[in-house]
Amino acid sequence: MKSALLLLVFSSLSLASAQQSKMVDPADIANLKQVSSPQISPDGTLVAYVVQTPVAAGEHRNAHIWIASAKEIGTARPFVTSTAADTDPRWSPDGKFLAFLSDRANPLAMPQHDPFRFSMANVEGRTDLEIEPDKNADPGMQLWLISVDGGEAVPLTYINGGIKSFRWSRDGKSIAFVRTDQETAQERARRKQKNDEIIVNRNYKYDRLWIYNLAQRQAKLLTTTDINIDAFDWSPDGTRLVARVSPTPRIDDYWRVSKIEVLNASNGTIEKTLEEHAGYMEPRWSPDGQRVAYSRMREKRITDEHVIEDLNSGKKFVVEDAFPGTVEQMEWHPDGKSLLAQTTLQAHTAVISVEAASGKSQILKEVTTSAGEITVSDDGRTFAFLGQTPVQPEEVWIDAAGHVSVLTDTNPQVRNWKLGTEQEITWKSSIDGRTIHGVLDLPPGYEAGRRYKTIVHVHGGPEEAWTIGWHGNWYNYAAMLASHGYVVLLPDPRGSDGAGPTYTEANFQDWGGGDFQDIMDGVDTLIAKGIADPGHMAIGGWSFGGFMTAWTVTHTNRFQAAMVGAGVTDLFSMATTTDIAPSFSTGYFGELQANRKLYDEHSPVRYLDQCHTPVLVLHGEADQRVPISQGEEFYNGLRFLGRDAEMVRYPREPHIFHEREHQIDSLSRILEWYGSHL
Repeated sequence: MKSALLLLVFSSLSLASAQQSKMVDPADIANLKQVSSPQISPDGTLVAYVVQTPVAAGEHRNAHIWIASAKEIGTARPFVTSTAADTDPRWSPDGKFLAFLSDRANPLAMPQHDPFRFSMANVEGRTDLEIEPDKNADPGMQLWLISVDGGEAVPLTYINGGIKSFRWSRDGKSIAFVRTDQETAQERARRKQKNDEIIVNRNYKYDRLWIYNLAQRQAKLLTTTDINIDAFDWSPDGTRLVARVSPTPRIDDYWRVSKIEVLNASNGTIEKTLEEHAGYMEPRWSPDGQRVAYSRMREKRITDEHVIEDLNSGKKFVVEDAFPGTVEQMEWHPDGKSLLAQTTLQAHTAVISVEAASGKSQILKEVTTSAGEITVSDDGRTFAFLGQTPVQPEEVWIDAAGHVSVLTDTNPQVRNWKLGTEQEITWKSSIDGRTIHGVLDLPPGYEAGRRYKTIVHVHGGPEEAWTIGWHGNWYNYAAMLASHGYVVLLPDPRGSDGAGPTYTEANFQDWGGGDFQDIMDGVDTLIAKGIADPGHMAIGGWSFGGFMTAWTVTHTNRFQAAMVGAGVTDLFSMATTTDIAPSFSTGYFGELQANRKLYDEHSPVRYLDQCHTPVLVLHGEADQRVPISQGEEFYNGLRFLGRDAEMVRYPREPHIFHEREHQIDSLSRILEWYGSHL
């Protein structure tokens, strides 16, 4: 523990002395390595995790599995590496092996092997569920196994299309995995002949559940009926699985039209439905087999709430009934009496312990960083998680019996960056007096009493939240802006997470109403405090943040520049073109035709003549979430009016940019746009 404190003190001193060091630039952010998937060993002594290094567009993904002692800092080392990608480490229940996914060269693909040792008993009558290989296709991520003592990794599968996710059974004898249906030979032949028309909302390729028997080295298909397995967990005795199941693999069904079902682990039949309107969280079966934790959508279908259900009595507790924030992930304590939950509370994060028998919770005060992807040891005394601070990107942290320390140091170069400071800030709504939360990023060397050029950065969602932590990535780049001398306001207006479900639903049929005023009230607060310079302000954001930016510049001239990133600008055309139709739009605004006037009244493109602010529009050409037509409508509308606008299209990019070069370019343009107009 002392060494951990010394490391943190040293880091703080180094960062304090870094005032004269490197200013944060777009390439610095895009080149950060990403840490993910921490998994603590059953005995609590080791943590496996993934480190992904950014690569140039077109290069193979560079992701590998590292391992670190949970007892000693500075022991992190590569454990599973190859020329391909290695991800998703999962410990066997006895702690002797790690299973993982990889797209490395697979010896099961060699002619002398039989790569298709898969039982077809459960596929009778379903000739369309073909597993025979397409020799010209990418085999995808396969399941591998490696001993913790080292040696060569052993492939368990070589199945056409690869594997999306998997979980060990509690006895370690089986692994359940999800695989997406692939094209049949007939479909491949038709596609080769260019006879490849697509009938919309037909001929789905489902995510199906398979069970792999390690002793027999065979897998069998479990779910032969046409249901999509979104997420799942084993019962402790291995006879059943609990799953979040959607009727189709459409992304809207996947997230917003799903159920919580109990499946028979022998034949895949649905034994019981626990919830008709499942929420986003992956369901978790308690170690004692008595309860299941999951989330369910609230009545408006805008957000979800988290439930602990007693399987014997049917009694349910809703965690949010006794917790004023937003719950995201829940993991069981091994004794089955409580859970650990990752939460957002106001504009910071917290880990809470939840009593399974009552749903009551309390905050673990020792965890002061953010805490995501929690994983617990078998004795319940130790848990690992991803933590970040305002001066350090996500790393693997450990909580050992209430003593918290950081185990890894994946991006040491950050200690040389010229970073500012962060603080949580609150203000009162001028509409109803409620308290609004947010984060304020201040530039290095900030001087109280001096007014600064200020940028308002609005989050997406709208169900998201800015919190105290690391603000240095492609989507969340306040640290870069602050490093260049700006004050950055990160507001959490109504509709955001962090203040309970009612607050998250408070922008129902009101985008651009109360949420807009909440943001303007935050700006007024900064001006009243002598922080923001009212003559030098800009606003920007991505997705819903793009919507709010477009709405702002068509309803006020207070800002000197704006950046609309993948923004919703026409609610009606958005509802009819997005891949999350119809549930997303109808959840916020109601049935489309019945509320057409409401959709139009809340669309920024209807107010283009009121925009006099220079606007930069950025959009990915492959964006299915917010189609590029949304950006085009706004940009072309402004050009028709002769307004100052610029648009940049990014080929191949979906809603969230993947290519490093495009990330650097977009961040560079944002920085230049703000700089030239402020």
